[in-house]
Amino acid sequence: MQASFFCTNSYLSPEAFKHRGWPTPPALFRSEVGQQSLGLALAQAKLADELGFDWVSCSEHHYTPLLQTPNAAVFAAALSQVVGRAKIAVLGPLVSMNNPVRIAEEIAMLDQLSGGRLVVLFLRGTPNEFLAYGTNPDETRARTQEASLLITRALTEPQPFGWEGRYYRFRTVSVWPGAVQQPHPPLYYSGNSLESASFAAAHRLGLGVSFYPGHITAQMIDHYTQECAEHGWQPTPEQLLYRCFGVVAEDDAGAAEMEARFFSGDGAANLFRGRGAAVPPPTQTQPGFGLGELRFCGSPDAVVRQLTDFHETTGVGVLDIGFGGAGISLEEAERSMRLFATEVLPRVRHLGVTASQPSEAAAAAGA
Repeated sequence: MQASFFCTNSYLSPEAFKHRGWPTPPALFRSEVGQQSLGLALAQAKLADELGFDWVSCSEHHYTPLLQTPNAAVFAAALSQVVGRAKIAVLGPLVSMNNPVRIAEEIAMLDQLSGGRLVVLFLRGTPNEFLAYGTNPDETRARTQEASLLITRALTEPQPFGWEGRYYRFRTVSVWPGAVQQPHPPLYYSGNSLESASFAAAHRLGLGVSFYPGHITAQMIDHYTQECAEHGWQPTPEQLLYRCFGVVAEDDAGAAEMEARFFSGDGAANLFRGRGAAVPPPTQTQPGFGLGELRFCGSPDAVVRQLTDFHETTGVGVLDIGFGGAGISLEEAERSMRLFATEVLPRVRHLGVTASQPSEAAAAAGA
């Protein structure tokens, strides 16, 4: 199993998180706190790289102090300059809301900046975020699918071409510079619905599932792998990605105490209040969606058992995990990350790895 550090770039002052509702007013932003927050996020990413995490990830989000990455490409460019070994994972650009040709250009440039270490997941976005750019929520699934196909072609087509689709029309597409990785960086698709999982399988994209509990994640991945077989291919464990939050403490009692306050004052619930309440939250349309739940929590021994059970249930080969919660201190989050890297990750490396196909991390360690 490989591990990805979810670099959230959260705003450090609790004042902004006390606002009830979405969006968070700009009046609550203080530039000195924003600079401090960004500096800490880059330092955490650098530490994750040094600790042996395989990926460092970021995602595009809007109007919230919870995840200060309105342009994931800009943040990923900064990450590429402080993370020297791990892959830079943009999980992902909100392709339903942005110009897909611009996204393809940014992907190619980021792959250049990172020296061919980029990973990308095409993301539809959360319902409240469609309000940020005035995107019709009823069109976002179809927009995401068409944009994903256009971006993939833009990254692989050797000659200029035109595109006449339902939502996007470009007389000329000719991405320059090209990506380092050929035919393109590893591409994933968000798989929090059966329809999305089917689309990913049909177009040979990896699958990313976020926050669902194990049994629902297993349903999504089982459906995906069956669809992949129907299309004549089999995904590798590395093409099965799962995002979550977690806590590792010296003992189970300490972890339980951190769990009780991990999401205290957290802004996740605010995403669907205020103007964000104009559209239904995922919990109304996707039963079991676990945003705001700790998926893995305990001592190193307990988390190893949890991860082993989760892998056996789902087959997931890459875990994208965030350790920071609004209710715990920065020191606690860093200690949790260190314990995961030193006491958990080495003991779960073997999961999803066959004798004939060692993991990249294992191969590097043996070199």
